[in-house]
Amino acid sequence: MIPKVTITGTESTGKTTLAEQLSEYFNTVYVPDISRHYIAALHRPYNREDVIRIAEQIIAEEERMIQKVTRILLSDNDLINIKIWLRYYRWEIPDWIDKEIANRKRRLHLLCYTDVPWQADEQRANPHDRTDLYQQFVKELELADVNYKVIRGSESERFSQAAAFIENLL
Repeated sequence: MIPKVTITGTESTGKTTLAEQLSEYFNTVYVPDISRHYIAALHRPYNREDVIRIAEQIIAEEERMIQKVTRILLSDNDLINIKIWLRYYRWEIPDWIDKEIANRKRRLHLLCYTDVPWQADEQRANPHDRTDLYQQFVKELELADVNYKVIRGSESERFSQAAAFIENLL
């Protein structure tokens, strides 16, 4: 079975950069951030139904991409992130989200810490909630009983840590 590794965490913590670097280093594909592309295509504020569609697209894209890899699948997406996002906006979390989290366990979650500077863009909305949101990620990852490692430091330190964790996994 192909191991799956998810890069996760709150906004503006270097997830996409890390996913791209790891993909290149391990010579594999990665599933890009579905939410960023989905929201960019909207011409209105997103809502609960959009977040649910994003979750569905994450599942579909990961299933499609797993067919293209032979060694490891990296993903810049996380259904735990979807769950936290829905809770943050006080939107109902469908039961199937927890079921999918349990059924689609990753070999490793790389949780990016909030020790990098916030970089604003048109989609990011939580510069002052990063520490609280990070704690929610820790809580949900522990609740889901998954293997996770915290990634900290500079961009190069984060890459070195993440690559070492994946090497140990392989």
